[in-house]
This record gives sequence, C-alpha cells and structure tokens, in this order.
Amino acid sequence: MFQSLLSAIESLFAGMNSGGFLSMDVNAMNAGFNNQLNAQMQSAHNQMMHSNMNNPQIQGMYHTHRQQGGQLDFPTFCLRYAQTSGFTPQGYANLAHSQNQINNNDARNMQAYHQHSSQLQQQTVDHRNAIHDKWAVQRGENLSGQSHYVNSADGTAWQLPNTASSGQTYYDQASGNSFRMDPHGQYEMNNGQGWWQSMHPRG
Repeated sequence: MFQSLLSAIESLFAGMNSGGFLSMDVNAMNAGFNNQLNAQMQSAHNQMMHSNMNNPQIQGMYHTHRQQGGQLDFPTFCLRYAQTSGFTPQGYANLAHSQNQINNNDARNMQAYHQHSSQLQQQTVDHRNAIHDKWAVQRGENLSGQSHYVNSADGTAWQLPNTASSGQTYYDQASGNSFRMDPHGQYEMNNGQGWWQSMHPRG
C-alpha cells in the first residue's frame, strides 16, 4: 500500500518536472490510485480467506459449529473467525467497538450532510427573497421616477429624481439642499459652502 502511494507521488512530481502538470488528469490519477488500492485490499482479503479456509484448525472448529447446530456457511465462518480473532472475547469486544465507531461516524456524517443541505436551502431562500425585494424597490422607483442616493461624505440618504439630465440642478425645498447631475450622470450635493459632494445610488 505504501509503495503504491509512493509510486503515485513520484508520478505526480515527474509530471510537474516534465512541464506537463497542467495537462495531467488529476481525477483520473486519483481514480486509478483508488482502484489499485481497492484491488490490493481485495487481494489481501482473498489471501486471508484462502488461508483460513485451508487451516485444519479452523476446519475442525467449523465441523464442531455445524454439529452444534450452527447455520453459518464455511466462508462466512472463516470471515467471522478473522473478525473476532478466533472467536475470542477480546476479538468480539474489538469487533463491537469497531462497529460502534463505524455507526457513530455514519451518524455524524449524515447529520453534517443534513445540516449542510439545510444551510444551502436557507441561503437559496434568503438570496431569492433579497432579489425579490430589490425588484420590488426597483419597480417602485420606476413608477415614482425617484431613487435613493447617498452622500459619500456624510452617509445621508436622499430621494432624488432618477430622470435628471446632465447639468440639471434639483433644489429640495424641505431641507434647503441643492443637488445636480454631473456630466457623467452622477449626482452631487452642495454642502452649503460652495463645495459639491459626490453621491451614489443606494444598493
């Protein structure tokens, strides 16, 4: 197993050194490595089963198992023998512990999957609602002919005509402030001291 990993790493570095790293199919390499690893694990399993099935001691234990009414077939009996270290109490304890770990890991992974799915769903709903809200504001502004603009200097927000043309000045009687549209189509606000402060549409 270690030798296979070492070979895969050597192949990766060889590809990088040869200048072909960008053209390498990393997914295919990963799949090939996984297939090789699975094949080695299956080979080790087959060797273990072959050894157990040809072990006279295990054959005798299986004969006793059947005489005592056991229903396991021989391959399954040999597998259980390996899993429980020869049907020993410690072997059974280790098997139960391993199974509990697997079940706990599966439960945690499933919980994490559900949490992630719920988060994605909520993010999708929030994003859709934000878009709908923005569309509603945009429709309202289109109907009223006015939009909200923010003074870049002090952060104050103003509702101004969105149909103003370049150079046009707008005077707000309620506040006494003057606004104008510059040649670039951007609003400016007079600060009352002869200076014009830039403004931007409120997002």
